[in-house]
Amino acid sequence: MREKLQLNVGWLKNAAICLALIGFLTTEDVLANGSPPWITVPPVGVSVQKGGTIILTSVIALSFTPVTVKWLVNSNEVKNGTVVTVTAPITGTTTTTLTIPNASAANAGAYQLQVQNGGGQVVSDPATVLVLGDVVSNLVTTVTMLPSQCKLTGNGFQLQLIKPAQSNCVIEATTDFVHWTPIYTDNSSSTNVSYVDTAATGLLSRYYRARLQ
Repeated sequence: MREKLQLNVGWLKNAAICLALIGFLTTEDVLANGSPPWITVPPVGVSVQKGGTIILTSVIALSFTPVTVKWLVNSNEVKNGTVVTVTAPITGTTTTTLTIPNASAANAGAYQLQVQNGGGQVVSDPATVLVLGDVVSNLVTTVTMLPSQCKLTGNGFQLQLIKPAQSNCVIEATTDFVHWTPIYTDNSSSTNVSYVDTAATGLLSRYYRARLQ
């Protein structure tokens, strides 16, 4: 019995040494290469008129190793845009901006930012870009809020969305991200949804989401 106990104790010691070695190697790797990049401000979806200019901006946190950025559209690298990337000298944050002039339906899609440094690689969530004036209904399969066209007005908070034609779109609101309340339903055949939440004028903060019914 004592020999078996000693054997188990010996195995535990060996396991502890292995775990400590793994932890040391992991820490050493992080110190050598830095942590993976962190996108603090992801790109936000926009809508532009046909012939207009698409501008997407994202911010990357301080990185202890050089970062490289690549803009993607529908999982492919953007080829017809201009990318300007600037690193702030004091904070170390990096701002990258993608500009695509003379937008057409071919430029619509899901845009993502891919960032890589010595510690790894990350890809942002998709940001939907819509080009209005072309056949939008064929491009839209989900409901999408257009942050660039949402704003506070004298009558309340104005929401602008794009949805598939011939679909029901439900706008919901919350103040705590737990309890969501439907406040408007659009069942028109149009792909454009415009709604003013008059109740927002009496609230310190309110958050919105939209879904297809």
